[in-house]
Amino acid sequence: MNSYHMMREIREQPEGFRKIVYETRGRIQTIAKDAWADYRPESYYLIGCGSSYYAAMLAAFYHEYSLSLDSRALPSSELVWFAPRSTAHSPILIALSRSGRTSETVEATRKARKIKMPTVAVTSDTQSTMAQECEYSLDTGVPNEQSTIMTKTFTGSALCSILIGLEFAKLSGAVISPSLEVELGELPKHAENVVRTVEDQARKLAEKTNAVRFIYLGSGANHAACLEGALKLRETSYSASEAYHAMEFRHGPFAELEKGIQVFGIVPKGKTARQEAALLKEIVSTGATVVPISNVPEVVDSYQDLIRMPDAISPEFAPLLFMIPMQMFAYYYTVRKGLNPDRPRNLARYITTEIAP
Repeated sequence: MNSYHMMREIREQPEGFRKIVYETRGRIQTIAKDAWADYRPESYYLIGCGSSYYAAMLAAFYHEYSLSLDSRALPSSELVWFAPRSTAHSPILIALSRSGRTSETVEATRKARKIKMPTVAVTSDTQSTMAQECEYSLDTGVPNEQSTIMTKTFTGSALCSILIGLEFAKLSGAVISPSLEVELGELPKHAENVVRTVEDQARKLAEKTNAVRFIYLGSGANHAACLEGALKLRETSYSASEAYHAMEFRHGPFAELEKGIQVFGIVPKGKTARQEAALLKEIVSTGATVVPISNVPEVVDSYQDLIRMPDAISPEFAPLLFMIPMQMFAYYYTVRKGLNPDRPRNLARYITTEIAP
């Protein structure tokens, strides 16, 4: 079951975090200082396609709510066609692309340059079109996957983009929670613990499930992680899977619940845990199967099928850590179906298509 690249690359994420925190971060600081000196950005646009868009969403949540930056995430095509708004003050574009060659993202950076909007490329390919053309280019330090599927470059580009925001926030004089820096230093260790403790749980769950459809629920930055988790399962196993913001799920989608649907509830410790736990109890009453991914005692003690996350993991960076079991479940479920998770049908490593403003 472990003969594919995807699982090896999932397991490499702790090392990827370590490289970013202790090596790539110096380059991030240099880029932020240079861009701050040249432009003093005040509006932050993060873009990407597919998994890179969800990584941008995840990072933008940190920018907005943890770092007090005026930040938003958009699909790259939306930047090509619509953004930035004419009233945006001193905008900067942070473009995420593993390959640096995705057509929509490259075209978005070109549009930004035409309107004299500074551009930062976040990529794993320093020789790519985007890396060569953007004003500032960040090599994440996380090598491209051999698998078509993004795993370590998803969390790597998300973390790099968070740290870009962190450096800009410091330069702007924003007050940063001291716990953010402390937990950043502990992130690689926490990721190692997650990889070590959840893989067997994810494998056993994938081997026993008889669901025909999967739903992922999360709040805050975990909503973006859920979108990526659902995509991982969909693109590797071709299973019906979707993601919703946890508190939005009652507003319509709740009606579709029935036996045969498996609902993953992402419930980390924190301010949303109590209401998310209550939502999962309501879902149980519909006949759907609830599988929490959680380290909240009252949640993990209430379910037989679950993925129990380590108690002592970073609450600040929980979305990056909770991503790992979702990737592992997708892998083992796909292999169980006799499919190759490294080479999904109809997919390429990046998309080239014509797109014009």
